[in-house]
Amino acid sequence: MTVNPPARFTLASYNVLNLFDHVDDPGKKDEDTPPKSAQSQAALAEVMGSSGADVIALQEVENLGILTSFRDRNGLAQTYPHLLLLEGNDNRGIDVALMSKYPIRNAVSHKDTTFKVEGEKKKGHFLRDVLQADIEMPGKIPVRFFVTHFASKLGGGRADRLRKAEAKAAREIIQKETANFPGQRYVLMGDFNDTPDSPAVKTFTTPDKSGWALRDVFADAPDTVSYPTDEESAAKWGRKRIDQILVSPQLLESLRGHQVHHHDHDQLASDHWMVSSSFEVR
Repeated sequence: MTVNPPARFTLASYNVLNLFDHVDDPGKKDEDTPPKSAQSQAALAEVMGSSGADVIALQEVENLGILTSFRDRNGLAQTYPHLLLLEGNDNRGIDVALMSKYPIRNAVSHKDTTFKVEGEKKKGHFLRDVLQADIEMPGKIPVRFFVTHFASKLGGGRADRLRKAEAKAAREIIQKETANFPGQRYVLMGDFNDTPDSPAVKTFTTPDKSGWALRDVFADAPDTVSYPTDEESAAKWGRKRIDQILVSPQLLESLRGHQVHHHDHDQLASDHWMVSSSFEVR
């Protein structure tokens, strides 16, 4: 009798803080954001390379060109041969993306989705995007990925309302796009700009009338922090977890652990720590 070994894989999310190039892109307000230095890019690559992650969801990447250049120049091309970035809505030009050891299929952008924002007559849209894609993990385990970067708290009350509306719209997308997905293993990752107890995150983790909900992989460690890495920002904002990995109940069954990736050069790399979760499917 042949017994197949368990399929193991690690999923991560990382806000890489302004991975910009030198080019002024038409239609984008990127001229005030300097390109990410070679030293900062090298630090990013160290964090990623040491993480052991099979798939990394990224936030604050300007375009596919700089993502490809960053990967190739910093020794990550063999580890992550597959990249996905579709241009989103952000005025400054920051996008969400995926880096993967395995082929990425069925890419979909939801940037054109519109939805009601509380107190506003005009419909809103995702400030960046909800990027969707499928990746077959080890053991031929299909996983559907959703990557997002919700509105920053710097926008005040309007941003709070938008973030909550973004979450509701994203939940509806995920419910629709996973209704018939084989195995029902799916994950939402990204910089939510909000904590696990916030209305935006609870939009996903509180069961709706049908009983549908996502699960927080850090639920057993609610005080885990992912932002910020530097003391100055921490003094202003307080350290907290605003980077989330939320999974379907079927994927949660395979959860084997979670981690915040502290690194000697993490402050040089980004103002966020990478977060990850590991799974073992038998």
